[in-house]
Amino acid sequence: MTYEKLNKALSIYFPELKPLIDSAMDTPDCYKPGPHVLYGSVLNPYVIDLFRFDSDSSELHRVFVYFELLACSDDEEVRNLLQVTLLEPLWCNKDIYIRAQKYMHKMTKQINNQIKSYFETPTD
Repeated sequence: MTYEKLNKALSIYFPELKPLIDSAMDTPDCYKPGPHVLYGSVLNPYVIDLFRFDSDSSELHRVFVYFELLACSDDEEVRNLLQVTLLEPLWCNKDIYIRAQKYMHKMTKQINNQIKSYFETPTD
């Protein structure tokens, strides 16, 4: 996976989000959101809602399989997107943070552990 292909990959891996993705991308070319903005505004709320509403764990497993795909990318920008845009928001709520760790695979856990160097474990 490369950084340039992330936006297109999002609708392939999460077809249920395609209407939101299409809406976000329905702008003139000079205003099209980059991957950090698109993932932050579309995938993050989806993931947080899955945790908040105790959705089917198979959906969360699918999300974290995708996160692992990103974590294993040779592209440093892809791994950065995973760390900064997708994993950091999980640290905002202690319950979500604890539950998310149970779904993480090996490389995702390694990237998540890097966040400990600048974030404290959530307390709320």
